Amino acid sequence: MSAAQKPLISIVMLCYNHERYVSEALAGVFAQSYSPLEIVIVDDCSTDATAEIVGARLAGIRGRPNVRFIRNAWNSGLLGACETGIKAATGEFIIFTCDDDVMLPDMVSEMADFWQSTNASLVTTNAALIDEDSNPLGRTFRDLNSEADDSFETLVRDGANACCFGATMGFTPDIYTKFGMPPAHLNNIDILYPFYAGVLNGTRYLNKPLLKYRVHGNNGSLSLMEERSGERGKLEVRDRIFYGHIAHAVVMMEELDRLCEVMPERYRELAPRVGPLLSIQAVEMAKKLVRNRIQLEMLKSET
Repeated sequence: MSAAQKPLISIVMLCYNHERYVSEALAGVFAQSYSPLEIVIVDDCSTDATAEIVGARLAGIRGRPNVRFIRNAWNSGLLGACETGIKAATGEFIIFTCDDDVMLPDMVSEMADFWQSTNASLVTTNAALIDEDSNPLGRTFRDLNSEADDSFETLVRDGANACCFGATMGFTPDIYTKFGMPPAHLNNIDILYPFYAGVLNGTRYLNKPLLKYRVHGNNGSLSLMEERSGERGKLEVRDRIFYGHIAHAVVMMEELDRLCEVMPERYRELAPRVGPLLSIQAVEMAKKLVRNRIQLEMLKSET
């Protein structure tokens, strides 16, 4: 298929206070082998030199007319920056990346092929972990030798599946046009966008590391935060994880009710299958949250 026949893909690069890493991230974006490609860079009012580094890099680039740089006048938060990027993107498929991670050269090309071959509404891939100095940590975000579960049933029953990984998330714009952004209190798209995709054409996971995912002190991954925390820190992170799953389950229940009301012909058969699984998730996560808080209170009383 020639470049003229291929769909336009949009990369949305989110930037905020990562002056140390942003140059390497930009290099990964501009090294992509796929064409036609649109690049939208959103700086969410960084207080360090991130925006200046991006601006200087773009000023020195020739022959890349399909690049836009948006500098927010105020900090809109993760969801706000995501929405700014989605609204600016014009591609048939949108791939998010962040200014502390590094895309491998064929990431967009392989994700585009995978999306077209599966017809899924959202796809993610695996990632190789690197440290603050870009040294390989010798492992991937998900075990390459384990089968990854990207089923919708797992997502609604357990609160996550293999596609709940925002760092390598690519999706069709109709997710946003049909559902908008997740509620502000959830503050991420990692779980709810795969849910939205699941009620459209589904989600698929490509078990191939196509991104260098950076592990550092300000990394927002709760699973990595838990991993590097002490005993009390682990309990505090788990508290956030369990509460977050309950909050997501409630939003999923409300969204399912809305869909059944506005489009009963499409979703009346889905509700009896998904509703009980969402109830299982909410109950199980509530049990874990209570048990975790008991442990946390016991630990606090001992210190």
